Amino acid sequence: MTSPSQHAPAGWRTFLLLWGSQSVSLIGSYVAWFALNVYVAQVLYPGEDQKAPLALALGALAIASTLSAVLLAPIAGSVADRNDRKRVMLLAGMVSGLLTLGMAALMFGMTVPVPFWLLLGFVVLTQSLSHFHEAALESSYVMIVPEGQLTRANGMMQTTRQFSSLLAPTLATLLVGVPALLGWNGGLAPLAQGVPFALLVDGVSFLVAALILARLAIPSPPPAENHGSAAANLKADTRLGWTYLLRRPPLLQLLIVAAALNFATAAIPVYQTLLTTFTLEADRTARGLSFPATLAIIQTVTSLGMFLGGLAISAWGGLKRRRVLGILLPALVSGAGLVLMGLSGDLYLTAAAFALTVFVMPITNAHSGGIWQAQVPREMQGRVFAVRRLIGRVTVPLGMAFVSAMSTSLPPGPVIAGMGGLVILICVLQLLNPTVQRVEDREYVEGLAAARGG
Repeated sequence: MTSPSQHAPAGWRTFLLLWGSQSVSLIGSYVAWFALNVYVAQVLYPGEDQKAPLALALGALAIASTLSAVLLAPIAGSVADRNDRKRVMLLAGMVSGLLTLGMAALMFGMTVPVPFWLLLGFVVLTQSLSHFHEAALESSYVMIVPEGQLTRANGMMQTTRQFSSLLAPTLATLLVGVPALLGWNGGLAPLAQGVPFALLVDGVSFLVAALILARLAIPSPPPAENHGSAAANLKADTRLGWTYLLRRPPLLQLLIVAAALNFATAAIPVYQTLLTTFTLEADRTARGLSFPATLAIIQTVTSLGMFLGGLAISAWGGLKRRRVLGILLPALVSGAGLVLMGLSGDLYLTAAAFALTVFVMPITNAHSGGIWQAQVPREMQGRVFAVRRLIGRVTVPLGMAFVSAMSTSLPPGPVIAGMGGLVILICVLQLLNPTVQRVEDREYVEGLAAARGG
Protein backbone atom coordinates (compact mmCIF):
# COMPACT_ATOMS: atom_id res chain seq x y z
CA MET A 1 0.00 0.00 0.00
CA THR A 2 1.43 3.38 -1.03
CA SER A 3 0.93 6.43 1.16
CA PRO A 4 -0.10 9.66 -0.57
CA SER A 5 3.18 11.40 0.26
CA GLN A 6 5.54 8.87 -1.33
CA HIS A 7 5.43 10.34 -4.84
CA ALA A 8 6.55 13.82 -5.85
CA PRO A 9 3.61 15.78 -7.28
CA ALA A 10 3.86 16.98 -10.87
CA GLY A 11 3.36 20.60 -9.87
CA TRP A 12 0.96 23.41 -9.17
CA ARG A 13 1.21 24.73 -12.74
CA THR A 14 -0.24 21.47 -14.07
CA PHE A 15 -3.16 21.78 -11.67
CA LEU A 16 -3.83 25.38 -12.72
CA LEU A 17 -4.05 24.33 -16.36
CA LEU A 18 -6.29 21.41 -15.42
CA TRP A 19 -8.46 23.62 -13.21
CA GLY A 20 -8.77 26.29 -15.91
CA SER A 21 -9.77 23.84 -18.63
CA GLN A 22 -12.23 22.00 -16.40
CA SER A 23 -13.72 25.33 -15.30
CA VAL A 24 -14.53 26.17 -18.92
CA SER A 25 -16.25 22.81 -19.32
CA LEU A 26 -18.12 23.18 -16.03
CA ILE A 27 -19.49 26.59 -16.99
CA GLY A 28 -20.70 25.12 -20.27
CA SER A 29 -22.44 22.28 -18.44
CA TYR A 30 -24.27 24.66 -16.07
CA VAL A 31 -25.37 26.76 -19.06
CA ALA A 32 -26.69 23.67 -20.85
CA TRP A 33 -28.51 22.40 -17.75
CA PHE A 34 -30.26 25.76 -17.27
CA ALA A 35 -31.19 25.89 -20.96
CA LEU A 36 -32.62 22.36 -20.91
CA ASN A 37 -34.85 23.24 -17.97
CA VAL A 38 -36.05 26.30 -19.86
CA TYR A 39 -36.72 24.10 -22.90
CA VAL A 40 -38.82 21.67 -20.87
CA ALA A 41 -40.79 24.46 -19.15
CA GLN A 42 -41.32 26.81 -22.07
CA VAL A 43 -41.30 24.56 -25.15
CA LEU A 44 -42.46 21.08 -24.14
CA TYR A 45 -44.96 21.99 -21.38
CA PRO A 46 -45.76 25.71 -21.68
CA GLY A 47 -49.52 25.58 -21.06
CA GLU A 48 -51.37 26.42 -17.86
CA ASP A 49 -52.97 22.98 -18.03
CA GLN A 50 -49.57 21.29 -18.23
CA LYS A 51 -48.33 22.05 -14.72
CA ALA A 52 -48.55 18.42 -13.60
CA PRO A 53 -46.52 16.95 -16.50
CA LEU A 54 -44.05 19.83 -16.17
CA ALA A 55 -43.50 19.07 -12.48
CA LEU A 56 -43.03 15.37 -13.29
CA ALA A 57 -40.61 16.16 -16.11
CA LEU A 58 -38.45 18.51 -14.05
CA GLY A 59 -38.48 16.02 -11.19
CA ALA A 60 -37.43 13.23 -13.54
CA LEU A 61 -34.45 15.28 -14.77
CA ALA A 62 -33.36 16.06 -11.21
CA ILE A 63 -33.77 12.46 -10.06
CA ALA A 64 -31.87 11.17 -13.10
CA SER A 65 -28.99 13.44 -12.17
CA THR A 66 -28.82 12.69 -8.44
CA LEU A 67 -29.73 9.00 -8.58
CA SER A 68 -27.14 8.22 -11.23
CA ALA A 69 -24.46 9.67 -8.96
CA VAL A 70 -25.40 7.20 -6.23
CA LEU A 71 -25.86 4.14 -8.45
CA LEU A 72 -22.72 4.63 -10.52
CA ALA A 73 -20.36 5.63 -7.70
CA PRO A 74 -18.93 2.11 -7.13
CA ILE A 75 -18.42 1.48 -10.85
CA ALA A 76 -16.85 4.89 -11.47
CA GLY A 77 -14.49 4.44 -8.52
CA SER A 78 -13.45 1.01 -9.74
CA VAL A 79 -12.78 2.32 -13.25
CA ALA A 80 -10.69 5.20 -11.87
CA ASP A 81 -8.43 2.81 -9.94
CA ARG A 82 -8.11 0.24 -12.73
CA ASN A 83 -7.34 2.53 -15.65
CA ASP A 84 -5.23 5.50 -16.56
CA ARG A 85 -7.13 8.36 -14.92
CA LYS A 86 -6.20 10.92 -17.56
CA ARG A 87 -7.55 8.56 -20.22
CA VAL A 88 -10.80 8.12 -18.29
CA MET A 89 -11.25 11.91 -18.08
CA LEU A 90 -10.42 12.34 -21.77
CA LEU A 91 -12.82 9.65 -22.90
CA ALA A 92 -15.67 10.88 -20.69
CA GLY A 93 -15.15 14.49 -21.78
CA MET A 94 -14.91 13.77 -25.49
CA VAL A 95 -17.94 11.46 -25.57
CA SER A 96 -19.96 14.00 -23.55
CA GLY A 97 -18.93 16.74 -25.97
CA LEU A 98 -19.91 14.70 -29.02
CA LEU A 99 -23.26 13.72 -27.48
CA THR A 100 -23.99 17.36 -26.63
CA LEU A 101 -23.07 18.56 -30.12
CA GLY A 102 -25.26 15.78 -31.53
CA MET A 103 -28.22 16.91 -29.43
CA ALA A 104 -27.65 20.51 -30.52
CA ALA A 105 -27.57 19.43 -34.19
CA LEU A 106 -30.76 17.42 -33.70
CA MET A 107 -32.52 20.43 -32.17
CA PHE A 108 -31.31 22.67 -34.99
CA GLY A 109 -32.55 20.23 -37.63
CA MET A 110 -35.96 19.24 -36.21
CA THR A 111 -39.11 21.13 -37.14
CA VAL A 112 -40.89 19.85 -34.02
CA PRO A 113 -39.66 19.93 -30.40
CA VAL A 114 -37.38 17.14 -29.26
CA PRO A 115 -39.49 14.65 -27.24
CA PHE A 116 -38.93 14.54 -23.50
CA TRP A 117 -37.87 10.89 -23.43
CA LEU A 118 -34.95 11.76 -25.72
CA LEU A 119 -33.91 14.67 -23.49
CA LEU A 120 -34.11 12.39 -20.45
CA GLY A 121 -31.91 9.80 -22.16
CA PHE A 122 -29.43 12.53 -23.08
CA VAL A 123 -29.28 13.72 -19.46
CA VAL A 124 -28.81 10.16 -18.14
CA LEU A 125 -25.93 9.49 -20.55
CA THR A 126 -24.09 12.79 -20.05
CA GLN A 127 -24.57 12.76 -16.29
CA SER A 128 -23.30 9.18 -16.12
CA LEU A 129 -20.18 10.17 -18.04
CA SER A 130 -19.67 13.13 -15.71
CA HIS A 131 -19.56 10.78 -12.70
CA PHE A 132 -16.74 8.75 -14.27
CA HIS A 133 -14.95 12.00 -15.07
CA GLU A 134 -15.40 13.24 -11.50
CA ALA A 135 -14.08 10.01 -9.98
CA ALA A 136 -10.92 10.17 -12.09
CA LEU A 137 -10.45 13.91 -11.54
CA GLU A 138 -10.89 13.90 -7.76
CA SER A 139 -8.44 11.03 -7.33
CA SER A 140 -5.87 12.81 -9.53
CA TYR A 141 -5.39 15.87 -7.30
CA VAL A 142 -2.92 14.09 -5.05
CA MET A 143 -0.93 12.98 -8.12
CA ILE A 144 -0.17 16.55 -9.19
CA VAL A 145 -0.68 18.86 -6.20
CA PRO A 146 1.64 19.17 -3.16
CA GLU A 147 -0.12 17.92 -0.04
CA GLY A 148 -0.05 21.37 1.56
CA GLN A 149 -2.02 22.78 -1.40
CA LEU A 150 -4.80 20.18 -1.50
CA THR A 151 -7.24 22.32 0.48
CA ARG A 152 -6.63 25.30 -1.82
CA ALA A 153 -7.06 23.10 -4.90
CA ASN A 154 -10.39 21.79 -3.64
CA GLY A 155 -11.44 25.35 -2.76
CA MET A 156 -10.70 26.54 -6.29
CA MET A 157 -12.89 23.79 -7.72
CA GLN A 158 -15.64 24.79 -5.28
CA THR A 159 -15.33 28.41 -6.44
CA THR A 160 -15.69 27.37 -10.07
CA ARG A 161 -18.91 25.54 -9.29
CA GLN A 162 -20.42 28.56 -7.53
CA PHE A 163 -19.25 30.97 -10.23
CA SER A 164 -20.77 28.69 -12.87
CA SER A 165 -24.11 28.59 -11.07
CA LEU A 166 -24.09 32.41 -10.87
CA LEU A 167 -23.08 32.92 -14.49
CA ALA A 168 -25.18 30.18 -16.11
CA PRO A 169 -28.65 31.84 -16.00
CA THR A 170 -27.40 35.06 -17.60
CA LEU A 171 -25.22 33.38 -20.20
CA ALA A 172 -27.89 30.81 -21.06
CA THR A 173 -30.51 33.54 -21.43
CA LEU A 174 -28.24 35.42 -23.83
CA LEU A 175 -27.58 32.30 -25.90
CA VAL A 176 -31.23 31.29 -25.96
CA GLY A 177 -32.09 34.78 -27.25
CA VAL A 178 -29.69 34.60 -30.22
CA PRO A 179 -32.31 33.60 -32.86
CA ALA A 180 -34.68 36.38 -31.85
CA LEU A 181 -31.79 38.87 -31.84
CA LEU A 182 -30.78 37.81 -35.35
CA GLY A 183 -34.38 37.78 -36.59
CA TRP A 184 -34.15 34.05 -37.34
CA ASN A 185 -37.58 32.78 -38.37
CA GLY A 186 -37.30 28.98 -38.47
CA GLY A 187 -39.88 26.26 -38.12
CA LEU A 188 -40.02 26.51 -34.33
CA ALA A 189 -40.46 29.34 -31.84
CA PRO A 190 -37.30 31.44 -31.23
CA LEU A 191 -36.84 29.91 -27.79
CA ALA A 192 -36.79 26.37 -29.17
CA GLN A 193 -34.27 27.50 -31.77
CA GLY A 194 -32.13 29.25 -29.17
CA VAL A 195 -31.58 26.41 -26.70
CA PRO A 196 -29.29 24.54 -29.16
CA PHE A 197 -26.89 27.49 -29.02
CA ALA A 198 -26.43 26.84 -25.30
CA LEU A 199 -25.82 23.14 -25.99
CA LEU A 200 -23.37 24.09 -28.73
CA VAL A 201 -21.34 26.12 -26.24
CA ASP A 202 -21.37 23.20 -23.80
CA GLY A 203 -20.25 20.72 -26.45
CA VAL A 204 -17.40 22.94 -27.59
CA SER A 205 -16.34 23.54 -23.96
CA PHE A 206 -16.05 19.76 -23.43
CA LEU A 207 -13.79 19.40 -26.46
CA VAL A 208 -11.63 22.42 -25.55
CA ALA A 209 -11.11 21.00 -22.05
CA ALA A 210 -10.22 17.62 -23.54
CA LEU A 211 -7.64 19.17 -25.90
CA ILE A 212 -5.92 20.93 -23.00
CA LEU A 213 -6.09 17.83 -20.82
CA ALA A 214 -4.45 15.77 -23.58
CA ARG A 215 -1.32 17.94 -23.32
CA LEU A 216 -0.98 17.67 -19.53
CA ALA A 217 1.18 15.12 -17.72
CA ILE A 218 -1.10 13.49 -15.12
CA PRO A 219 0.38 10.28 -13.74
CA SER A 220 -1.70 7.37 -12.50
CA PRO A 221 -0.77 4.90 -9.75
CA PRO A 222 -0.37 1.19 -10.55
CA PRO A 223 -3.75 -0.35 -11.39
CA ALA A 224 -5.67 -2.35 -8.82
CA GLU A 225 -5.29 -6.11 -8.63
CA ASN A 226 -7.22 -8.02 -11.28
CA HIS A 227 -9.69 -10.56 -9.87
CA GLY A 228 -10.72 -12.05 -13.21
CA SER A 229 -14.08 -10.93 -14.59
CA ALA A 230 -15.45 -7.39 -14.52
CA ALA A 231 -18.13 -8.48 -12.03
CA ALA A 232 -15.50 -9.99 -9.72
CA ASN A 233 -13.42 -6.83 -9.93
CA LEU A 234 -16.41 -4.63 -9.11
CA LYS A 235 -17.40 -6.84 -6.17
CA ALA A 236 -13.85 -6.83 -4.79
CA ASP A 237 -13.46 -3.08 -5.32
CA THR A 238 -16.73 -2.27 -3.59
CA ARG A 239 -15.82 -4.53 -0.67
CA LEU A 240 -12.41 -2.87 -0.41
CA GLY A 241 -13.93 0.63 -0.28
CA TRP A 242 -16.36 -0.31 2.49
CA THR A 243 -13.76 -2.31 4.44
CA TYR A 244 -11.27 0.53 4.24
CA LEU A 245 -13.75 2.94 5.86
CA LEU A 246 -15.14 0.53 8.44
CA ARG A 247 -11.64 -0.18 9.73
CA ARG A 248 -10.83 3.53 10.05
CA PRO A 249 -13.39 5.07 12.45
CA PRO A 250 -12.00 8.65 12.27
CA LEU A 251 -12.68 8.83 8.52
CA LEU A 252 -16.04 7.10 8.84
CA GLN A 253 -17.19 9.46 11.60
CA LEU A 254 -16.02 12.44 9.60
CA LEU A 255 -18.14 11.16 6.73
CA ILE A 256 -21.17 11.08 9.04
CA VAL A 257 -20.78 14.84 9.51
CA ALA A 258 -20.79 15.36 5.74
CA ALA A 259 -23.83 13.13 5.32
CA ALA A 260 -25.73 15.00 8.04
CA LEU A 261 -24.82 18.36 6.53
CA ASN A 262 -25.96 17.20 3.09
CA PHE A 263 -29.20 15.89 4.60
CA ALA A 264 -29.91 19.26 6.22
CA THR A 265 -28.83 21.56 3.38
CA ALA A 266 -29.79 19.61 0.24
CA ALA A 267 -33.21 21.24 0.18
CA ILE A 268 -31.97 24.85 0.37
CA PRO A 269 -33.76 25.71 -2.92
CA VAL A 270 -36.92 24.25 -1.38
CA TYR A 271 -36.31 26.24 1.83
CA GLN A 272 -36.14 29.42 -0.24
CA THR A 273 -39.54 28.82 -1.82
CA LEU A 274 -41.24 27.57 1.36
CA LEU A 275 -40.04 30.44 3.54
CA THR A 276 -40.94 33.04 0.91
CA THR A 277 -44.42 31.53 0.55
CA PHE A 278 -45.27 31.10 4.23
CA THR A 279 -42.91 32.50 6.85
CA LEU A 280 -42.02 35.75 5.06
CA GLU A 281 -45.44 36.55 3.61
CA ALA A 282 -46.33 39.19 6.21
CA ASP A 283 -42.93 40.89 6.08
CA ARG A 284 -42.70 41.03 2.28
CA THR A 285 -46.27 42.36 2.08
CA ALA A 286 -45.41 45.10 4.57
CA ARG A 287 -42.38 46.01 2.46
CA GLY A 288 -44.49 46.11 -0.73
CA LEU A 289 -42.54 43.27 -2.35
CA SER A 290 -44.03 40.66 -4.65
CA PHE A 291 -43.39 36.95 -4.26
CA PRO A 292 -41.00 36.80 -7.29
CA ALA A 293 -39.04 39.84 -6.06
CA THR A 294 -38.68 38.38 -2.56
CA LEU A 295 -37.57 35.00 -3.87
CA ALA A 296 -35.11 36.68 -6.24
CA ILE A 297 -33.53 38.60 -3.34
CA ILE A 298 -33.06 35.45 -1.29
CA GLN A 299 -31.70 33.41 -4.20
CA THR A 300 -29.28 36.15 -5.28
CA VAL A 301 -27.93 36.66 -1.76
CA THR A 302 -27.59 32.89 -1.30
CA SER A 303 -25.66 32.45 -4.54
CA LEU A 304 -23.43 35.39 -3.71
CA GLY A 305 -22.69 33.96 -0.26
CA MET A 306 -21.64 30.62 -1.74
CA PHE A 307 -19.45 32.31 -4.35
CA LEU A 308 -17.72 34.53 -1.78
CA GLY A 309 -17.10 31.48 0.40
CA GLY A 310 -15.36 29.78 -2.50
CA LEU A 311 -13.24 32.86 -3.15
CA ALA A 312 -12.31 33.05 0.53
CA ILE A 313 -11.03 29.47 0.79
CA SER A 314 -9.23 29.77 -2.57
CA ALA A 315 -7.39 32.91 -1.47
CA TRP A 316 -6.72 31.66 2.06
CA GLY A 317 -5.67 28.13 1.20
CA GLY A 318 -7.16 26.67 4.38
CA LEU A 319 -5.67 25.41 7.62
CA LYS A 320 -2.30 23.69 7.40
CA ARG A 321 -2.69 21.91 10.75
CA ARG A 322 -5.80 20.45 12.40
CA ARG A 323 -7.76 20.74 9.18
CA VAL A 324 -10.56 18.83 10.87
CA LEU A 325 -11.49 22.14 12.55
CA GLY A 326 -11.91 23.56 9.05
CA ILE A 327 -14.71 21.04 8.63
CA LEU A 328 -16.45 21.00 11.99
CA LEU A 329 -16.43 24.72 12.85
CA PRO A 330 -17.83 25.89 9.47
CA ALA A 331 -20.40 23.07 9.60
CA LEU A 332 -21.39 24.34 13.05
CA VAL A 333 -21.91 27.79 11.52
CA SER A 334 -24.06 26.25 8.77
CA GLY A 335 -26.23 24.64 11.42
CA ALA A 336 -26.60 27.97 13.23
CA GLY A 337 -27.55 29.61 9.93
CA LEU A 338 -30.28 27.03 9.37
CA VAL A 339 -31.68 27.66 12.85
CA LEU A 340 -31.66 31.42 12.23
CA MET A 341 -33.39 31.17 8.85
CA GLY A 342 -36.01 28.85 10.32
CA LEU A 343 -36.84 31.16 13.22
CA SER A 344 -36.59 34.50 11.41
CA GLY A 345 -39.63 36.28 10.04
CA ASP A 346 -37.63 39.18 8.57
CA LEU A 347 -36.72 39.07 4.88
CA TYR A 348 -33.24 40.54 5.15
CA LEU A 349 -32.32 38.58 8.26
CA THR A 350 -33.48 35.41 6.52
CA ALA A 351 -31.45 36.26 3.42
CA ALA A 352 -28.39 36.89 5.61
CA ALA A 353 -28.96 33.50 7.29
CA PHE A 354 -29.00 31.80 3.89
CA ALA A 355 -25.79 33.59 2.91
CA LEU A 356 -24.09 32.60 6.17
CA THR A 357 -25.20 28.98 5.82
CA VAL A 358 -23.77 28.56 2.33
CA PHE A 359 -20.73 30.85 2.74
CA VAL A 360 -18.97 28.30 4.91
CA MET A 361 -19.87 25.28 2.75
CA PRO A 362 -16.94 25.64 0.31
CA ILE A 363 -14.63 25.99 3.33
CA THR A 364 -15.99 22.75 4.81
CA ASN A 365 -15.81 20.90 1.50
CA ALA A 366 -12.29 22.08 0.68
CA HIS A 367 -10.86 20.98 4.05
CA SER A 368 -12.71 17.68 3.79
CA GLY A 369 -11.34 17.00 0.32
CA GLY A 370 -7.83 17.87 1.47
CA ILE A 371 -7.98 15.44 4.41
CA TRP A 372 -9.36 12.56 2.35
CA GLN A 373 -6.90 13.06 -0.49
CA ALA A 374 -3.98 13.22 1.95
CA GLN A 375 -5.03 10.21 4.02
CA VAL A 376 -6.22 7.66 1.45
CA PRO A 377 -3.48 5.95 -0.60
CA ARG A 378 -3.60 7.32 -4.13
CA GLU A 379 -3.97 3.89 -5.74
CA MET A 380 -7.16 3.30 -3.67
CA GLN A 381 -8.78 6.72 -3.92
CA GLY A 382 -11.17 5.83 -6.73
CA ARG A 383 -12.68 2.93 -4.79
CA VAL A 384 -12.67 4.57 -1.34
CA PHE A 385 -14.00 7.88 -2.66
CA ALA A 386 -16.78 5.96 -4.43
CA VAL A 387 -18.09 4.76 -1.06
CA ARG A 388 -17.54 8.24 0.35
CA ARG A 389 -19.67 9.76 -2.41
CA LEU A 390 -22.30 7.06 -2.01
CA ILE A 391 -22.75 7.74 1.72
CA GLY A 392 -22.49 11.50 1.38
CA ARG A 393 -24.89 11.85 -1.53
CA VAL A 394 -27.56 9.32 -0.67
CA THR A 395 -28.72 11.71 2.05
CA VAL A 396 -29.41 14.46 -0.52
CA PRO A 397 -32.68 13.00 -1.91
CA LEU A 398 -33.56 11.77 1.58
CA GLY A 399 -33.22 15.29 2.95
CA MET A 400 -35.36 16.75 0.17
CA ALA A 401 -38.04 14.13 0.69
CA PHE A 402 -38.02 14.59 4.48
CA VAL A 403 -38.41 18.37 4.35
CA SER A 404 -41.15 18.17 1.71
CA ALA A 405 -43.05 15.57 3.71
CA MET A 406 -42.74 17.38 7.06
CA SER A 407 -43.74 20.72 5.56
CA THR A 408 -47.07 19.31 4.41
CA SER A 409 -48.28 19.22 8.01
CA LEU A 410 -45.90 21.57 9.90
CA PRO A 411 -44.78 25.16 9.35
CA PRO A 412 -41.51 25.10 7.35
CA GLY A 413 -39.68 27.39 9.77
CA PRO A 414 -39.51 24.97 12.74
CA VAL A 415 -38.68 22.08 10.40
CA ILE A 416 -35.67 23.97 8.99
CA ALA A 417 -34.58 25.08 12.47
CA GLY A 418 -34.77 21.45 13.59
CA MET A 419 -32.50 20.42 10.72
CA GLY A 420 -30.02 23.07 11.85
CA GLY A 421 -30.20 21.79 15.41
CA LEU A 422 -29.34 18.29 14.16
CA VAL A 423 -26.22 19.61 12.42
CA ILE A 424 -25.15 21.55 15.53
CA LEU A 425 -25.59 18.49 17.76
CA ILE A 426 -23.53 16.24 15.47
CA CYS A 427 -20.76 18.84 15.11
CA VAL A 428 -20.51 19.41 18.87
CA LEU A 429 -20.33 15.66 19.49
CA GLN A 430 -17.55 15.30 16.92
CA LEU A 431 -15.65 18.28 18.34
CA LEU A 432 -15.64 16.42 21.66
CA ASN A 433 -14.73 13.12 19.99
CA PRO A 434 -10.98 12.45 20.44
CA THR A 435 -11.04 9.85 17.66
CA VAL A 436 -12.20 12.35 15.04
CA GLN A 437 -9.72 14.95 16.29
CA ARG A 438 -6.90 12.57 15.31
CA VAL A 439 -8.19 11.92 11.79
CA GLU A 440 -5.06 13.52 10.28
CA ASP A 441 -2.68 11.37 12.32
CA ARG A 442 -1.90 8.73 9.70
CA GLU A 443 -0.06 6.42 12.10
CA TYR A 444 -2.98 6.50 14.53
CA VAL A 445 -5.56 5.85 11.81
CA GLU A 446 -3.58 3.01 10.27
CA GLY A 447 -2.96 1.57 13.74
CA LEU A 448 -6.71 1.36 14.26
CA ALA A 449 -7.05 -0.32 10.88
CA ALA A 450 -4.34 -2.85 11.70
CA ALA A 451 -6.07 -3.70 14.98
CA ARG A 452 -9.26 -4.38 13.01
CA GLY A 453 -7.62 -6.71 10.51
CA GLY A 454 -5.62 -4.66 7.99
